[in-house]
Amino acid sequence: MIELLYQLKSKFYTNAFRQVSIYTIAGTLTKIISFAALPFFVNTLPEGDIGILNIFNSTIVFLTPIISMGALYTISVDYFKLSKPDYASVFSTSLLIPLIVSLLLIPLFFVFRESLSRTFSFQEQFIWLIPVCLVLNFCFEAFIILLRIQNKARVFAAITLLKIIIEISLAVLLIFFAYVSWYSRALGYFISILVIGILFFSYIQKNGFLVKRINLKTFKKELVFGLSGLLLQTAIFFINSSDKFFVMAHFGKTQAGFYSIAGTFAAIQYIVSASLMNYLQPVLFTKFSEKKMYESIKSIYAKYIIIMLATTAALFSFSSLIYHYLLKPSYKEYIHYFYLLCISSLIWSVSNIFLQRIIFNKQKRIIFRLSVLCILFAFTINYCTSQFMTINCLCAGQIVTNAFVLCVILYFNKKLNCFV
Repeated sequence: MIELLYQLKSKFYTNAFRQVSIYTIAGTLTKIISFAALPFFVNTLPEGDIGILNIFNSTIVFLTPIISMGALYTISVDYFKLSKPDYASVFSTSLLIPLIVSLLLIPLFFVFRESLSRTFSFQEQFIWLIPVCLVLNFCFEAFIILLRIQNKARVFAAITLLKIIIEISLAVLLIFFAYVSWYSRALGYFISILVIGILFFSYIQKNGFLVKRINLKTFKKELVFGLSGLLLQTAIFFINSSDKFFVMAHFGKTQAGFYSIAGTFAAIQYIVSASLMNYLQPVLFTKFSEKKMYESIKSIYAKYIIIMLATTAALFSFSSLIYHYLLKPSYKEYIHYFYLLCISSLIWSVSNIFLQRIIFNKQKRIIFRLSVLCILFAFTINYCTSQFMTINCLCAGQIVTNAFVLCVILYFNKKLNCFV
């Protein structure tokens, strides 16, 4: 008995378990803080402002992959393939791409501001706020990727928690003392990622990842790969976030508010999945670089899927309680949005782990084909359901889209001999 307890203790105190625990706890605390503040924002701000915030957040999610053009994939993968000096050159060069593209968005937003306002309730403050937030959000994403692949789980946790604490605290203070509107919430987000951006540049300077000379050959190479990376990121947006724009465009900002809250609860799936992937991606990439056979890593896939199924079951119970007892009565009528989006999120989380092998191989043609198929299918489902059917059909359509995406990803895995 004592020996068994000792073995269990040894297993639980392994480095892998500690890292997964830290990532999971950090992700959970981040979501807890966000959810603790959610009733305040929902009950203080009008449903229309919640809808505007939904568009703001979805725009950041949509445009981040466009401005990065695959740079985030390069930062993740090339760390395992290049020497530190070469990686530092690639890393520094990759930072230029989002900066240049974001600057180009400012005149673009200004020219099309009226049509965007009519269709998506696009606010004038978005003209400067979104491009700046995009650059800073890219820095945040690059920062946590770098910390993750270096196995610095504690620093990762500190950065993610610092961001959400600053964001929520400032948003609440601004609502109380400045603007009772979406603008306070958005400014809280902006200031939080500005602080993280300053810490990011300090960290990469100190650790030798920031070099002064830009390699033009690397820059051109990243732009070429960036086209396929851009398509993949765009496909991920269409799969996971484009439905919110169709809701806003066809069903109004009030329904977008109800839909947004359902999506927020369903996004807990993404938090758990991301927490696990923060640990698993470096592990998988290391095994891929060592050309490990599928037989030796399939247990990782199985355990991950079991955890995501358990998360779904727990989330159904938790969110039902929140809808019934903490949110406005008007939200309770639309709880079915949550159930449908939660199932959709579960399917995507499974797709995500099988997507990692495709990302690691960086085969542009396969990434291109996969991305185009997913974009076309997601757009078709969202357009047809919003144009000719109801919002309930659009919501259910997300399950159909994600099931299709999973099948396509598994097909390309088989084509790459990933199951051998």
